Amino acid sequence: MKKLLALMVAGVMMLSTAAVCPAAESAETTEPTLRVALLLPGSLNDGGWNAAAYNGLMELQDEGYECAFTEGVAIADIEQGMRNYASEGYDLVIGHGAEFGEPAMRVAPEFPDTKFFVSGKMPDGVTEEDIPDNTAFMDMAEYEGAYLCGIIAGSMTESNNIGYIAGLESANQLACLAGFVQGVAKTNEDAKVYGVVTGTFEDPNKGMEAANSLIDMGADIIAQSADSTGVGALEVCEERDVICFGYGGDQYEMAPEQLVTCFYTDNKSVIEAQAHLIEEGTFGGLWEPGVGDGIVLLSSYHNFEDVISDDVKALVESEIERAENGEELCEYTTERIDEKM
Repeated sequence: MKKLLALMVAGVMMLSTAAVCPAAESAETTEPTLRVALLLPGSLNDGGWNAAAYNGLMELQDEGYECAFTEGVAIADIEQGMRNYASEGYDLVIGHGAEFGEPAMRVAPEFPDTKFFVSGKMPDGVTEEDIPDNTAFMDMAEYEGAYLCGIIAGSMTESNNIGYIAGLESANQLACLAGFVQGVAKTNEDAKVYGVVTGTFEDPNKGMEAANSLIDMGADIIAQSADSTGVGALEVCEERDVICFGYGGDQYEMAPEQLVTCFYTDNKSVIEAQAHLIEEGTFGGLWEPGVGDGIVLLSSYHNFEDVISDDVKALVESEIERAENGEELCEYTTERIDEKM
């Protein structure tokens, strides 16, 4: 619990705050550098989704770019946050999550000289033809990473009861839940996955409540894709010695003896790449990367390297190879094919 409090108190202290990161003094450049602003939906201390994007921004800073960020941006404040950065002359404004899509579509036409990147899927009803020339979306196949985690989880459960904790009831989160269920079925047709959609990415207490409930009903494995809410779930797994799977980055340090692996998008590389695409003149449109593109990944197995069977590790590798060859790993669906909680 102390670990959770330390992480989250730091996040609360910085919540909804903006910071400017000046270009690194050591960077050598003869051209004016781009000014890049990042808006995060949650805390950069979540060890996952938000933290990885922030690390990408810091890479740009180290390269000599002038950077700024705002964390803890509420949905109601997204549009104004984007507009503020564009008005201040930032060349690239990044909204980190699908919830930034509709605001970007409204703000982008007002600032044709500013580029807007949304690291999430296009809003419902929007087609590629509708995307403004100065705007880009990334609809990453995170559900493929969840599928790979499910393969491992299905092989490890002893109770045949597995819990999954999601954040918002969004297409991406539901697809990840369904992908995980399909992965479990790949190695264990008898196992059941009990899903909990908490309705928030920013409430670790709800993550703790969900994890405790799932464990009390017999789940011996907990997976999560709920950002800071999921941090609470990992804390419970550490306290109760339950195997778990993380999300958004390598969250090993949050539960080193219990965490098997994490599925995540390489947000660090994604964020860093956008500035380079602008300079190359190839920015814009829709990008749909997944496991086969090396953008959706699994973290190290750490202490479970010798626990996971060689056959299962080989299966995971063969599935990754299939993805690299352009094959579909599992069905994309937002239907609740889990056992609803």
